[in-house]
Amino acid sequence: MKFNSKIALFWFLITLGVVLAVPVFAADKAAVAMAPSAQAEHSVTLWELLRAGGWTMLVLGLLSVVATSLVVYNLMTIKMDVLVPQRFTEDVIQRLESRDDKGVRAMCRGGSNIIGAIVAEGFDRRAKGRIIVREAMENAARREIGKLWQNISYLGDIAAIAPLLGLLGTTIGMIQAFNVISFAGANLKPIMLVGGISKALVTTAAGLIVAVPALAFYSYFRGKVQAISDQVERYAMDVMKLVEESATKNS
Repeated sequence: MKFNSKIALFWFLITLGVVLAVPVFAADKAAVAMAPSAQAEHSVTLWELLRAGGWTMLVLGLLSVVATSLVVYNLMTIKMDVLVPQRFTEDVIQRLESRDDKGVRAMCRGGSNIIGAIVAEGFDRRAKGRIIVREAMENAARREIGKLWQNISYLGDIAAIAPLLGLLGTTIGMIQAFNVISFAGANLKPIMLVGGISKALVTTAAGLIVAVPALAFYSYFRGKVQAISDQVERYAMDVMKLVEESATKNS
């Protein structure tokens, strides 16, 4: 899968998540518009809990959509048999050993996987000598692996930001509660503190709900990327040596 198509897929998933979320919020608005007496007789809905959290819940909701899109995107793209296919790599090594340059170029054209991108980078610079070829291939390997780490790092960022947003909402809610206490004075009633306290509790819970799965999937994808990186390193040594030998004979 080419890089541009991956970006398109990622933004499609985000858009799909937002589109699916809008009808849910719109359907729950009817519950918010109920009369006070009717509200007292029914249990608190999800929409009411979200509204109680204030604007921080909107940001956390967007983060949850982005996190879900990232998880689906990475599940579809970070695969060992796609990025470092064993049969493809063995075929490339065999063609390099048999000096089938045309066959190697045809296989690696387009950089459909990491090994293909590394070999293609070296073949393009064979006329410049072994040192330039090795540097080009090493840079290609670092670049391709760096893309994978960059893709999963966003999940780690979300896992770090979401609890902080929840803590921010908690702080705002407690400030509102204490403001009510200071202004109400002797006329203070417990019901007057509900708004601030509910915001404090709801935002904390929402931040953790977003952060915990994001961190769990980040750890999962980190293991997969590390395994792919190790596999690329094992294959790259043989591939680089063969391409360097080819560059020496053509120079």
